[in-house]
Amino acid sequence: MTGARGALARQANRFRPGRARMLKTRVITAAALLAVLLAALAVSENLLLAVLAVGFGAVVWEWLRIARIEMTFVWMIAGIETAVMCAAAFLDVRPGGELFIGFELIVTCVWLAVLAVVFAARDRGFGLKRSYSIVMALTFPLAAWAALLWFAREGGWPLMLSVFMVVWLADVFAYFSGLAFGRHKMAVAISPKKTWEGALGAVVTVLFVTVVAYVMLPVKCVFTSRLVAVHGFGTAFVMIFLLVALSIAGDLFESALKRQAGIKDSSNLLPGHGGFFDRLDAALAVFPAAAVALLVL
Repeated sequence: MTGARGALARQANRFRPGRARMLKTRVITAAALLAVLLAALAVSENLLLAVLAVGFGAVVWEWLRIARIEMTFVWMIAGIETAVMCAAAFLDVRPGGELFIGFELIVTCVWLAVLAVVFAARDRGFGLKRSYSIVMALTFPLAAWAALLWFAREGGWPLMLSVFMVVWLADVFAYFSGLAFGRHKMAVAISPKKTWEGALGAVVTVLFVTVVAYVMLPVKCVFTSRLVAVHGFGTAFVMIFLLVALSIAGDLFESALKRQAGIKDSSNLLPGHGGFFDRLDAALAVFPAAAVALLVL
C-alpha cells in the first residue's frame, strides 16, 4: 500500500499548477511541430527531410554552444552542415557504399563506448574534454542524419518513422514506467529521475510492439520487422535491447554535457521542451546503430 500511495503522490505532484502549465506548453509546441512536419510531408518527402535536416542542424548549433565555441564559428559551422543536409534532401542523394557504412560503423562503436562510460560513471558523473565534445558535435548529428536519409531512401518515410518510433516508445514508456514503479535510481549523478524500472518498461514495451508490428504491418515498412525478418526473433531482440540501451545512453550523455556546462536545457528554441538536442539526443545514438544493424550485421 505504501508503494501504491507513493506512486499516486508522484502522479498528483505532476499535475500541480506549475506542472500543468508546463505540460500545456509542451503539448502546444509538440502540436506545432507535428503540423509543420505533416505540412512538409503533404508537399513532398524531400521537403520533410529538409525540415528534419534543420532540426539536426539546430542540434549542431546547440551542442557547439554548450562546448563554449565562439558564436561566429557556431553559426558558420552549423549553417554549413544544415545547408549540406538540406541539399542532400532536395537533390535526392542516396547514402550508401563503403564510406557511408564505415562512417556509421565508427560512430556506432563510439556510441557503444559512450554507453559503457555512462553506465560506469552513473553514480559519480563524468566530464568531457572540450575538443572531444566539438568533434562529436560535428559528426554525431551528421551521422544520425545520414542514417535517417538512408532509411527514407530505402523504405520511404514509414520506414524512417519506424526508427523514430523505437526512440519515442522507449522515451515515453521509460518516463511513465519510472513514474509509476520507479524505486531504484539509474544514474543519480547524471539524471536523478531516471530509474531501472523505467528502463525495463522501455525495453518490454519496444519488444512487445516489435512482435505486434511484425504480425500486423508490412515488414518492409517497419524497421524492427526487418530486423526480425533478417536475423530472427532472438537476435533481433538482442539488437533492439541494445538500441533501447543506446537510446537511454544518448539521453544520459546529453544530460551529462548540460550538467558539466551548468545549464538545464540545450536552448529555448522549443518552449516546454528545451532545445532540439533535448528532443533528438536519443535519436543521435539510435539511427547510426539501426543502420549498422541492417547493413552490416
